[in-house]
Amino acid sequence: MSETPKNTLQYRVDGPEDAPVLVVGPSLGTTWHMWDRQIPELAGTWRVLRFDLPGHGGAPAQPAHSVAELGDRLIATLDGLGIQRFGYAGCSIGGAIGADLALRHPHRLASLALVASSARFGTADEYRQRGVVVRTNGMDPMARSAPERWFTAAYAAAQPAIVEWAVQMVRTTDPACYIAACEALAAFDIRADLGRIAVPTLALVGAEDRVTGPGEARTLVAGIPGAGLAVVPGASHLAPVEQPAAVTDLLVHHFSTAWQETPPPPPAPSATTTPSGSSGSSEPPAPFPSPGPVATPAPFASPASFPAPGPGATPGPFASPAPFPAPSPFGTPAPLASPNSIAPPPAPTEPLGPLAPPTPEPPAESAAPAPGEPSEPAEPAEPGNPAAPTAPTEPSAPSAHHPDPYELGLRIRRDVLGDAPVDAETARADAFGAGFDELATRHAWGEVWSRDGLDRRTRAAVALAALASGGHLDDLAAHTRAALRAGLTPAEIEEVLIQTGVYCGLPAASAAVRVAGAVVREETAPRG
Repeated sequence: MSETPKNTLQYRVDGPEDAPVLVVGPSLGTTWHMWDRQIPELAGTWRVLRFDLPGHGGAPAQPAHSVAELGDRLIATLDGLGIQRFGYAGCSIGGAIGADLALRHPHRLASLALVASSARFGTADEYRQRGVVVRTNGMDPMARSAPERWFTAAYAAAQPAIVEWAVQMVRTTDPACYIAACEALAAFDIRADLGRIAVPTLALVGAEDRVTGPGEARTLVAGIPGAGLAVVPGASHLAPVEQPAAVTDLLVHHFSTAWQETPPPPPAPSATTTPSGSSGSSEPPAPFPSPGPVATPAPFASPASFPAPGPGATPGPFASPAPFPAPSPFGTPAPLASPNSIAPPPAPTEPLGPLAPPTPEPPAESAAPAPGEPSEPAEPAEPGNPAAPTAPTEPSAPSAHHPDPYELGLRIRRDVLGDAPVDAETARADAFGAGFDELATRHAWGEVWSRDGLDRRTRAAVALAALASGGHLDDLAAHTRAALRAGLTPAEIEEVLIQTGVYCGLPAASAAVRVAGAVVREETAPRG
């Protein structure tokens, strides 16, 4: 059995070989087993492909640091199977992947369901702080708090087996992949782009979801043209697990009635390559046939009636050989269909011929003065420099290739320090201090922190040493938080301050250790 290539995802397939393809994506910390109770009904009409996030459910620990990168890996996986057009349902970060595909690959999606998802997930600070907790304490704090985030209190009390399944599923997730996914959610924000989603869309949310609640779903519906809204009573964040029958009925109805037959025109071909490395094609893919009528689904038994967990599901041909550490309590899924039943990808296009050598441009000629306009005498050249000096030029306006250092600096400043501290600092900068705030943002953040010579972790360590040696303890506290969120561990921060004490003085370093220690204890304490 081969391992999952780095640019693809672990997956499994259920359902008829010739049916339209429906892809379903998981929530952060879960595996494809969160959809087990939807599969019997969905796989009767669609060929259902489920996938795991990197480092989840035994998948290879190959972190993806953005939602777009996860989307690229999914597209590469589908390209490898010859799947061009498909419906998509995703929960939480799985929904973010679907929205990203609808924006960047609209010609591939026939229909979209965003389950417990959002155009922006909470605040960037919240998800970066999760990363700090995991980096310091491992996955156990996230595992112990998962049931409270995912289920209503009544459901958690009535279903202890499913609660334990959820805890073990999170506990066995790879920490580095979980942290990378948190970074992806921290940076995800498509609120300004919702109007460009042209795929038939359903926003589905649990009425008691405290992670991405009905308010976030209504934001999606208000921004996406023609989107529908479904609020599931008695469900929290993992509505497909807590209210499986209701969620299944809603998904079946949506994908049976809102399947886009003809894809919109694909994006114009460009010099960029697809995630698999082949050149993009301007040929629109052939749509899958529309699903036929669906029979009324049979009622599901209560979770307690499901058999004891069986062995892990058989993964697809790219799956990791590692066994799955947290099998679903919902019973063993149907056997995996043969990968040969999915059509192979189309043959590659004919390679391009060799590029012609560039034609050299003739040297530019000096512009002659207009008729009747006296020509000004050239200024004498400096001794030893035969070229005449040129007149000073105005600085060019910011462009796509050279962004405004202020805008770039503000973005980096927020990434490093967090939104709340930057908002507080800019609010305090009145007419007297606004100029200095702009100077610091433009030059320190936009021109120095943006340089490629050092990575973010190294710059954070240098900043700590400099602030400690100068006794700037207020700024040191803010930058200690920034260092933790940039990936430095508490032990590494302590080493930086020890080294600072040797070269810059023990009194300054001692005060810095006290300030940084208080910040580390606050930031790394598990939160509910």
